[in-house]
Amino acid sequence: STQSTGLGEIIKNIDAFPKVEESYVSTSSFGGIVTLICWIGIAALLYSEINYFLSPNLEYKYTVDREADQKLEINVDMTVAMPCNLLGADVLDIWGQNIGDTELLKEELVPFELAENQKMFLKLQGAGQDKGQDHARLEDLIGDRSMKLVPRDDHGKAVPKDACRLHGRIPVDKVKGNFHILSGRSVQLPGMGHAHLQFGNVQKNFSHRIDGLTFGNRVQGMFYALDGEHKIAPTADYSYQYYIQIVPTKYITDDINVQTYQYTVEEQVRSVDHKAGNTAQLGSS
Repeated sequence: STQSTGLGEIIKNIDAFPKVEESYVSTSSFGGIVTLICWIGIAALLYSEINYFLSPNLEYKYTVDREADQKLEINVDMTVAMPCNLLGADVLDIWGQNIGDTELLKEELVPFELAENQKMFLKLQGAGQDKGQDHARLEDLIGDRSMKLVPRDDHGKAVPKDACRLHGRIPVDKVKGNFHILSGRSVQLPGMGHAHLQFGNVQKNFSHRIDGLTFGNRVQGMFYALDGEHKIAPTADYSYQYYIQIVPTKYITDDINVQTYQYTVEEQVRSVDHKAGNTAQLGSS
């Protein structure tokens, strides 16, 4: 008790501001309300400052990519509603030369229709919404869950495998080019570029689902515009094209320091009618 009294006297002596004697102080309800409001204001300011300190804003800096001679990895996980033996993939530069080994892509025959548990997962993730408006800033994405699709659960039911899942990592040169998935097997012709060979009259269906498309390392919480993209072709003669602009990104936080890439995308969908002179390669690119 004596020690507590001594400590209290020391604290009072530290306070350099003069205090009014208690005998001259009269309490009132109004004074109590003012005091309560002041304490609430102090608590709100304290909370705001602590929150600001723990949640710093991201700082953006723009520099030239000085690693143009290094390879860029395309990480793709895409399902097309056609059997694998009727599809071919290639990565070409603007002169038609092969710049990536698509043999590294794994082909897997799978059902195109999602299982009920996968549909529920995508619904909870908000797939199919206007992602550009939902996530306007990178800061809003930190901590978001990954869009990686959960494994299907058919509860023991037999489901027809009518689609081809192409997934894997393709190292490519950092040049302007095209990544095609077209009807017919891709064949490289020495000195003549490449061709897609198909035999017979094949029923085409380029309905597709992109479960993941990134360039470089995937960073948890970063926004990837084509993750969860799902297209159903109304007719067989439909072509889908995605025009992508890739931006090198160095992502640095207290926990992460990684070189990766972000991208923006524009989409073109067209019906191919050779009789009307409206021609294009059937497929996705």
